[in-house]
Amino acid sequence: MEKIEFRFERLNKPDYIFCYRYPETAYAPQQSPFGVSMLPSPLRKLAREEFVSCFLINFRLSYYNSKYNCDIGPFKVDISNRRNYSSQVLLDPLGEEQPVNSQIYNHSCTRDSSSPYTSILQSTSLQHRFKKWQDQRKHKLTASTFSGAIGFWRGRRVQLWLEKLGAKEPFSGNMATCWSNAKEEEALERYKLITGNTILFPRFQVYGKNNLKDDWLAASPDGIIDKYYGLNSRGVLEIKCPFFNGDMKRASPWKRIPLYCIPQAQGLMEILDKDWMDFYVWTPNGSSLFRLYRDEAYWDALKIALSDFWFNHVLPAKELCSKNVITDPLKELGSLKPAPRHELYRYIVYESKHAVDSSHLLMREINGHLQN
Repeated sequence: MEKIEFRFERLNKPDYIFCYRYPETAYAPQQSPFGVSMLPSPLRKLAREEFVSCFLINFRLSYYNSKYNCDIGPFKVDISNRRNYSSQVLLDPLGEEQPVNSQIYNHSCTRDSSSPYTSILQSTSLQHRFKKWQDQRKHKLTASTFSGAIGFWRGRRVQLWLEKLGAKEPFSGNMATCWSNAKEEEALERYKLITGNTILFPRFQVYGKNNLKDDWLAASPDGIIDKYYGLNSRGVLEIKCPFFNGDMKRASPWKRIPLYCIPQAQGLMEILDKDWMDFYVWTPNGSSLFRLYRDEAYWDALKIALSDFWFNHVLPAKELCSKNVITDPLKELGSLKPAPRHELYRYIVYESKHAVDSSHLLMREINGHLQN
């Protein structure tokens, strides 16, 4: 176990406190819990979780001693130290929106029954959770599908449309999702060790708090950050465990958030009504932690694209399917089939790049050593 102390160094800016560049707002004048006077009032929204980053932070970064066996066939997974989730919902399957760069992604995480190893997706507990995911997601558009619903991947928008009509089996897992499910526990423990944050695990969250007409949108967060250095939090946690096509020799924590992750991230913050997100990327060789902030203008544009997909393509087609026998929806419902990309796709990609550029890389470590 190695204890490393470091300080976040950011550019100083007039009228901003300490060494961290903040958004436009901060607390009203008051004494902070650390005995430091806060900014005077016009800057009013600085969240407690942000100014704490200015202080000396202790990270206990342990070296990785685990052995990883990732054959393209069966997984060898140590699940003896798993967290007890009781009735809480785990993360949504993530692989459906991953870019398809290899045939590995086209293989379901199943195996011949003669294999000495148990497939992750064939385990009783995961099958139960997967069925619960599917039942809850069936009539909703969930955050993990937002990128696909606007056209981030070729063919995915039409595929998702067919899934929502019931004409195509929904995504049922692949090697990448097996890896993510198997390693999420280890990633979460690492995140808690690094940050000291307290995490809650909410159930499937349906949007529509302020408008019940929005209840067609939903999300399954990886966690809610309940306490941040002992203070109440407005944060949500998203964990990514990249698969790297099964080649763990090149598994390196991300230096930037991929653009396709932003629609899901902004959707999670909106649906859960949170102000910021800790976006944690775990690999066997190290991890990185990013901070993202809620962007209401981004959500407004994203919701327009999602609403078009749902109300102009999914619901009308579902109504026709309920009244007629449809054997070939691509032909018989061709007028309702969505285009490969929404009209706002380029704008959303542009704004996603802005969101990535505006995010903060709080920490990146390789085998317990902080990287510059």
